[in-house]
Amino acid sequence: MYEPTIVDQVPALRAQLADAERRRDAARAGVGALIAQAQSRGQESVPQAEVEQLRSQREQARAEIDRLQQLLAIAGEEAAYRAASADVRPSGFPAGGPGPAGQVLSLGAGTGPAEPAGAERVWRYADTGRPAAVGRGERLADHHAAREHAARWAERDRQITSTHGGIAQYVRALTTSGASAVVPTDWAFPIIDKARNTAVCMQAGCTLVPMPAKIIQIGRLTTDPTAAFKTEGNAITASDPAFDYVQLTATSLTALTVASLEFLQDAPNADQIVTDAISQAMALELDKAILFGQLGATGTNDEGAAFGLASPYPKGILKNLLDNAAGQVLGFATNGTAQTAATPWNEILAAFYQVKRANEVPGAFVSSDRLPQQYDSMYDTTYQPLRKPASIANVPWLTTNVIPSFTRGTMSSRATDLFIGDWSQVLVGERMSLDISVLTERYAELGQVGIRAYWRGDVQVARPAAMVCYRALQGAT
Repeated sequence: MYEPTIVDQVPALRAQLADAERRRDAARAGVGALIAQAQSRGQESVPQAEVEQLRSQREQARAEIDRLQQLLAIAGEEAAYRAASADVRPSGFPAGGPGPAGQVLSLGAGTGPAEPAGAERVWRYADTGRPAAVGRGERLADHHAAREHAARWAERDRQITSTHGGIAQYVRALTTSGASAVVPTDWAFPIIDKARNTAVCMQAGCTLVPMPAKIIQIGRLTTDPTAAFKTEGNAITASDPAFDYVQLTATSLTALTVASLEFLQDAPNADQIVTDAISQAMALELDKAILFGQLGATGTNDEGAAFGLASPYPKGILKNLLDNAAGQVLGFATNGTAQTAATPWNEILAAFYQVKRANEVPGAFVSSDRLPQQYDSMYDTTYQPLRKPASIANVPWLTTNVIPSFTRGTMSSRATDLFIGDWSQVLVGERMSLDISVLTERYAELGQVGIRAYWRGDVQVARPAAMVCYRALQGAT
């Protein structure tokens, strides 16, 4: 059920403000009328009791006006927050292409983003059989598990939102105690949606699975049924599909945002800024977890040691492939892999067709900005940019700089990784509550506070053969 907020009270607040202003003006006019009346009668004084009564009425009206104006200011912040949240886009590629943290690169003959592979796949909770994934046409709040979660906590959320009006005011209140608090679902869901729309891996098409409990299981097909011709009179060989499940176990991920006390107190759009800052910080950590969670050093000067994303971080794509499908990890030559002038696209094609040979549909390339820059900087003998092969011309290429450049043997600070695959096979579990805590002492000498948000979820690759990572490709300097 929808609970009214302070924005819904704006018409009534404005009517009350107009009434208070009328009473203030009437009291002020009444004092003036008493003074004029006394002067017309030649009196040296006015009835003091009547004047004090009118002045008391005027001060009461002024206090009421101040209170109502503050409430209307809060309502204005909340309205701005609602407007900013209204453009939260559904899963997969948002309308018009990926958001500010990633970009689609045509790299030659490309014509723009294609529909992510597996967009219509139906994942189901193993215990109930109900759809588990947030669909491409859904926000998190549209999913049945999210609606049930919101209904369960509606009364708690109503008390918080009616008291504080917006998330910035909520944070202001927490600065006095430095306590942790649960973010109401009306505020948490848009933050989570913005984070997943900003996370490049989610733009590539990862499947978002709301988690009603700490541990959930998602059914999956592990062996496809096969067909075969038979001779007349011979028995039919049975070939049934095989199923098991993917288990998601929620672990905690934190994101830290720092803001000045003055900003939190004075900025009229503080709700929007706080929401955007938390969601962007969450998106960066989410991309790291999806791609590199639990990755340790696997070679000379490897980037894994620098990440420090050990357990309880979820196991990311690369670590999952190294453990369960090592054949899906290509490259990682002793000195990295430099592009050959005559055949510069061979490594990209190898990764693309490795996915296709597993009967999967490649959805998008994901790399750092340095890798496409390397290809954009390559020209033929007539100084024309090298044409991208037709087979991969329309495959979206997204970039995120959480994918680092590292040293691999003699390839100094230029080696980087490329991911490609059916991203819908990457399941990102999402607990629907969002906790925040305010760090008041750590930044006190700077007049700032830290806002630490706790995201809980998991990452699992349903079919490792659907993903490929080409390691230590040469990126631009």
